[in-house]
Amino acid sequence: MGLNKPTQDLRRELKALRRSLEQAATEVLTITKDCKDVEVTAVLKLIAQLYEDSDRLAALADEVKDGRIVRGKAE
Repeated sequence: MGLNKPTQDLRRELKALRRSLEQAATEVLTITKDCKDVEVTAVLKLIAQLYEDSDRLAALADEVKDGRIVRGKAE
């Protein structure tokens, strides 16, 4: 059984958010690559959190794909 349109849209949205988070984390990592102060440690922790959030979005998208999360029609 296929996913309904709202659920397909939800999955697409989750995947797009994941890509956006990963891209942001990669860009921040690139910017801080040559920095050598204590603040970089804080930035790296934030980047790690972005990647964790990205992984969580991927897991949610998988749950949508498997039919465990379904978006109903808007009223």
